[in-house]
Formats: sequence, C-alpha cells, structure tokens
Amino acid sequence: MKLEPHFKLWLETEDGYVFGQGSFELLHGIEEKGNLKAAAEELHMSYRYAWGVIKKIGDTLGQPIVIAHRGGKVGGGGAELTETGKKLLETYLKFKSDLTQICSKTEV
Repeated sequence: MKLEPHFKLWLETEDGYVFGQGSFELLHGIEEKGNLKAAAEELHMSYRYAWGVIKKIGDTLGQPIVIAHRGGKVGGGGAELTETGKKLLETYLKFKSDLTQICSKTEV
C-alpha cells in the first residue's frame, strides 16, 4: 500500500483565519466571470453569503479585495478583484503549488 501526503491550506494573520480553498474558488470565479452572483451560484453559495465572505476577508486585511459595479434596471453589473484580491489569489496559488511539489517528492 502506497501512502501519499495530502494537505489543507489556509492563510491566517495574527488574528486568525483569513483565506482558504473556498475563498480562493470564490475569488477565482469572480476573476473569471466578472460577476459575484455567477461565481457564488457556481459554488452553490447565496449571493449574500458570498458577499459576507468577501467583506470579512477585506475587513480582516484592512483593504477591499473586490470592487462591485451596480447594474441598474437592465443589468450589466459586475465585480472585479482589487490589486489586494489579485495578490491574495497569487499568494495562495504559490503556496499551494510549492506544497504540492514538496508532497509529490515525499514518499511515506
């Protein structure tokens, strides 16, 4: 039987949890779709819950991670990541890639 290492990654500040896989998927969805509602629906989250996740991360970091644009009566609204949001995605992906590479070289 071959054992393989696996891991669960999340980012914290001194105040605790900030960002993990679910948050990553939400931000990545916003980046791909340009829309918070569509990203939330794809992850089976309510819009309100997704917005709460975004707000909590931004509050913890002291900076917004998403900018939302209102659509009005005919739609057309959207959302985009701020530079902080983009950096958060990049940082998470870098850590995950590094850990995956280490784990793939490790035999148990």
